[in-house]
Amino acid sequence: MLSTAKIALAVGLLAEAVHGYAQVNIMAPIFYKNIDPIVFPGSYSESHLHTFFGSDGVTANTKTSAELQSGCTNAENPNDLSVYWVPTLVYTKDGGSSYTPVPLFRFSAYYSLGDTQAEVPIPQNLRMLAGDASAQSASASPADAKVEWFCEGDSVALDANGFPKSTCSTHLQTLLYFPNCVDESTLEVAYKSRSYGTTNWCPKNMKSMPQLRFSIRYDLRKALPNGWSGTAPFKLACGNAYCSHGDFINGWTEESAKNMVAATASKQKFIAVEGSLGSTKPNCKPADSEPSKGTSDYAQSVALMGKRSVDSAGWTSRSRFARWF
Repeated sequence: MLSTAKIALAVGLLAEAVHGYAQVNIMAPIFYKNIDPIVFPGSYSESHLHTFFGSDGVTANTKTSAELQSGCTNAENPNDLSVYWVPTLVYTKDGGSSYTPVPLFRFSAYYSLGDTQAEVPIPQNLRMLAGDASAQSASASPADAKVEWFCEGDSVALDANGFPKSTCSTHLQTLLYFPNCVDESTLEVAYKSRSYGTTNWCPKNMKSMPQLRFSIRYDLRKALPNGWSGTAPFKLACGNAYCSHGDFINGWTEESAKNMVAATASKQKFIAVEGSLGSTKPNCKPADSEPSKGTSDYAQSVALMGKRSVDSAGWTSRSRFARWF
């Protein structure tokens, strides 16, 4: 039997491992579209289909925070006008002849302390990516991105494609982690690593910033009422589960981004990020600002990609450094 002292020590160590966090929930996509303003800026035919959340100020050409801050967000926190996007998860009920986007239960963006305390806010105009759109195996997926797919609350083995091989009783969930070091002058980013030999675990020219993590829950219970067994009848627009990736362009107001640093310094509790735009969810209705450009149809996006003359190079988070312009 463990002594009281040992139990207290174990609890104390656990508490030290759990950090405070800020959380932004989004209950629906703003749209599905075959654009990627980071990898294929200005293009409406080269990208696979993505699911977008947050500010509707995003277009295929978006580069700055100001562009997003001029839009309408469907995030619960009105101070967050960032845009977040992932490859669209699609399912089939006819053996693969057609595919439809899987219904979303909730998209959550978590901002946390990470391994060492954040020193600087997430900079304005920061753009970054996590994961690898070309990965088709667990070994090819960047380790720092910590891509996971699982059934929430269930213990279900994965199929050869990296998805649960049998029905989820509640939600299909995925996690994805972003870089948490930044050079404020160049906007280069990196993941923390003890190997750098610095107190903040970042490269010498970088500072620690709050770490962004995607947590996305999908609800397949109505889409696939009979469930599944064996190979999951769904896939990402980029392929199997291992090509999972996410993109982010910062749209937090400068004041709220600074407040986030203090929020993530606390341990073991949620702290709301406050800002000049208040705390009430916006009552505007996000809409695609370029409805006549690109497509929201999965089959059409695949057909358009078949005509492109480039490969998927660029769709990957760097294990150490990445810079997007």
